[in-house]
Amino acid sequence: MRINDPDSGGIGTMSPSATVISGDGEKTVALAADASLLESLQSAGIALPAVCGGRGVCLKCAVQFVSGAPEPCAADRLRFSEGQLDEGFRLACKSCPADGAEIRIPDESGLAAVNSFELDGSAADSLCARVAPLARTSQSFASQACGGGPVPLGLLEQCSELAESRGGTAYVYEYKGRAARVSATPRDCYAIGVDIGTTTIGFVLLALGDGRAVDSLSAVNGQRSFGADVISRIQRANGGDLPLLAGSARRQVREGAAELCRRNSVEPGDVLRIAIAANTTMLHLLLGLSCAAIGQYPFTPVGIAPVSFRYSEAFEGPFSCNVDILPCVSAYIGADIVAGALFSGIHRSERPAILLDIGTNGEMALAADGRLVCAATAAGPAFEGGNILWGTGSVPGAISSAVCEGGRFKVGTIGGQPPIGICGSGVVDIAYEALKSGLISANGRFCGGHSATGIALAKAPDGQDIVFCQKDVRELQLGKSAIRSGLDSLLNHAGMGYGEIGALFIAGGFGSRLRLASGVGIGMIPEALAPKVALIGNSSLGGVAKYLLESGSEGELDRIIGMSSEFDLPGDGYFNKAFIENIDF
Repeated sequence: MRINDPDSGGIGTMSPSATVISGDGEKTVALAADASLLESLQSAGIALPAVCGGRGVCLKCAVQFVSGAPEPCAADRLRFSEGQLDEGFRLACKSCPADGAEIRIPDESGLAAVNSFELDGSAADSLCARVAPLARTSQSFASQACGGGPVPLGLLEQCSELAESRGGTAYVYEYKGRAARVSATPRDCYAIGVDIGTTTIGFVLLALGDGRAVDSLSAVNGQRSFGADVISRIQRANGGDLPLLAGSARRQVREGAAELCRRNSVEPGDVLRIAIAANTTMLHLLLGLSCAAIGQYPFTPVGIAPVSFRYSEAFEGPFSCNVDILPCVSAYIGADIVAGALFSGIHRSERPAILLDIGTNGEMALAADGRLVCAATAAGPAFEGGNILWGTGSVPGAISSAVCEGGRFKVGTIGGQPPIGICGSGVVDIAYEALKSGLISANGRFCGGHSATGIALAKAPDGQDIVFCQKDVRELQLGKSAIRSGLDSLLNHAGMGYGEIGALFIAGGFGSRLRLASGVGIGMIPEALAPKVALIGNSSLGGVAKYLLESGSEGELDRIIGMSSEFDLPGDGYFNKAFIENIDF
C-alpha cells in the first residue's frame, strides 16, 4: 500500500492561500473553506504543536501573523498579552486567515543532532554483516553470490551492471545470512535505526562493518499537530485523517534517513537495512492501518508480528533496501518496549529487574523467574513536554535542568541553545526545586504571588516569558502518580518488594537527562530503588541498533516475546488506590 505524502502543490491560481514562513523558508499553503489555519497546515504536511488536537485548550499552537491577522478571540486573549496580540500573535486552531496572509510559525520540528549514540561494544563479536571477494567463474554470477538460493531482483540488477565489465573480482555483502549487495569495489555498508516516539522521533546511522554508531538525529514528531497522545491521534485517524497521520510519519522517516546519509556522505544505495520500533499505535499510524479496533475495548491491533517490506512499498525517496518493523506484545506493549528489553538485556537478568520507559505511555516491564511482566499506564504527555504551557520535546533549546537559588531559577538547555520551552526532565527539576524552595507546597499549590503569573524561568527568542504555571504542576502530579503507582502495583502483583529488585533501568529521552534526586524528591522514583537506577537513554533506539547489528537478534526478540505477558494496570484495584495516594509530592 502507498500513501502519498501531503503536499501543498497543485494549488489553483484562484484558490485562497497564505504564505507560511519558517526556518525552512517560505511555503504557499492552500486555505480550505471554513478550515482553521491549523487544519490547513496539517493538510499541507506542516507540523505545529497542538497537543489538544486543535480544541483551543492547550494554547500551544502559537503563530505570528506578519500581515492579515484576524481579530483575536477569547482563547487568543487568554494566551497572549495585549502587546503580543498587537504584534500579530494568534492561535492557529482558532484563526481563519484571509487570502494572502503571511504567517510566521515556530521552527520546532526540524532534525537536530543529539548526543553521540553509544552502544556497549559487545556487538563487534557477533556482527551480522560480512563482505567477501568473489572470483567470477562460468557459473551464473548471481547464483554464486546467493549460494545457489533465490536471487532478489535488486541483487540481480546489481549483477547485471557488473556484467558490463569482464573478469576481475566482485565483492558480495552478506547481511543477516543472505547476500544483500554486489559491487565491483569494496564499499562501506550501513543500516539505519528509527524509533518513532509519541513526541520525538530518533534516528541512528550504523556502520555494519565494525558495529559503530556513526551519527544520530532527533526531531519532534510532526503528529503532535493532531494531538499529544495516542488516543487523540486514534480519534483523528478514525475520523478520516489516517492518510495525513501516515503521511506525516513516513515523510519524517524519509527525511531523517536522508539527512543522516547527507551529513555523513553516505550513498543511499549503501544502506542495506532500515529497522523501526514504536508503540503499537504509532506503528499502525505509520503503516496506515485501521485504528478502529485498537481504540476501543477489547483493544485489538490489526497486527503485532514483525513486518518486512521493500522501502519503495511505503516510502518515497532514494533507498532500495528492506525495512523491518519490530514486533509488539499487545495493543499497549509495543515494539519500543520489546526493543528496550533487548537493549537493556533485562530478559537475561539473573536478579529481578525493572525496565521503565518514561513517556506519554509510561511502559514498564518486570523480569523475574524467567518471565517478563509488562504494563503500561497513561502517564500523559507531561514528561515529553505535552500539556505543559511552554512544553516541548527533547530538542536543542529545551530547558532540561534547573536550579533555584534565592527564589530565582537558573536553567540549562539541551545543546546550550537559547531556551525555546521546557522538556520533561526540566519539568521535574523545576517542580523539585520549587518544592524545596517553598514556592509550591506538597499538595502542588503555588505559594505566595506565583499562582496567577507562574514562575518566570527565561525569555524565549521572540521575547515572551517562558513560565511554569499551576496547570503544569497538576499535569506533572498526574504523570508522576501514574508512574509511581504503576511500579507499586507491578511489584504488588508479583508479590515482591523493592528490596528484591537488582536494577531499575530508566529509559527514554526523558530518562537520559533526569536528575535522579529530582525524580526521587517529587516521589516518582521509590527512594529504595535510587541506588539501583541506571539511566540508559533511548532504549528503543538502542534495541533497534542491536537488532540491526547482531546476528541472532531475531531469536532474542522471539525469546522476549515468548516470555512476555501483559498486566492490566487500569483494571487493578491496587493501582487505582495507589494513584490517589501518590498524587501529592
